[in-house]
Amino acid sequence: MLARDSIMTVEKQGSSETEGSRRLTGDSDDKHPDPEVRVRAKRRYHTTAYKLKVLQKVSELKVQGTGTLGAYLRGAGLYYSYVRQWQEQLDNGVLTTKRGKKEKDDRDALKQEISKLKRKLEHTEKKLKKTELIVELQKKISEIMGIETEKDI
Repeated sequence: MLARDSIMTVEKQGSSETEGSRRLTGDSDDKHPDPEVRVRAKRRYHTTAYKLKVLQKVSELKVQGTGTLGAYLRGAGLYYSYVRQWQEQLDNGVLTTKRGKKEKDDRDALKQEISKLKRKLEHTEKKLKKTELIVELQKKISEIMGIETEKDI
């Protein structure tokens, strides 16, 4: 009887492992994605005022020398290539504080001029239609009265 019970136990164990048994929590076969949400780095945008301030500070630190420029840039989290690009932009006149407002003012002025010209065009077209009607009327009156026109002569 003992042998028979052990055989049944072995059969039960074998069948339970293959059919719907639960796995251990530390089982490496079960691959789940990492639930941790990764934070993406955001691109840094520097304002024109900040760029001008950094350029002024860099020019002061260049005079001092002795590695203070590198320490300042590391502390600010900037690369020297940024500073070089900003300096080129400043030299070319691209980096100014009034840039955005000037473009907006220019666009507003252009929009106003466009609307003014559209109104003038509509007025001129109306005048042209009136003039054409008057000329047609004059032709018909001259035909009725029998007056010769320059075209007939």
